[in-house]
Amino acid sequence: MRDPVLRSLLPARAAPLLLLLLTVAPAVAQGTAPAPRKAAPATPAAAPAPFVACPSLANLRLLLRTNRNDPGAVSAILADDRAEHLGCALIGRERVQALADHVELGGTAYDCLSLQGTGTCHWTLSGTAAPAPAAARTQAAPDRPRR
Repeated sequence: MRDPVLRSLLPARAAPLLLLLLTVAPAVAQGTAPAPRKAAPATPAAAPAPFVACPSLANLRLLLRTNRNDPGAVSAILADDRAEHLGCALIGRERVQALADHVELGGTAYDCLSLQGTGTCHWTLSGTAAPAPAAARTQAAPDRPRR
């Protein structure tokens, strides 16, 4: 390099690179280089929480009204064995088979869901639980050859 300007710029540009090499090279040579970041372990999906359902819409409305329409408070009452449940219970979402009926009263919508193991539909707040997909409830019939 014959140009004094280029010669004077070279040390200024090379200093950060040289500093980086001096810092990283000993760690790499010893095999103690920082490990690559691992992805966070996947947490298993929690089972959906049970929902409040009653065989009687009147009892569901009464239970909700006395607890200021708070499903959490109603769930706490239903968890207590000594409390009056009015026939209501906490139902697991896996028991829902189909939407049997729907009604709107006083600006609040309610669904009556048919459940596995019972012939009576149970009333709950609309949108609380969706019926399980049909494929999950029944096994598909094997394909039969056409004649």
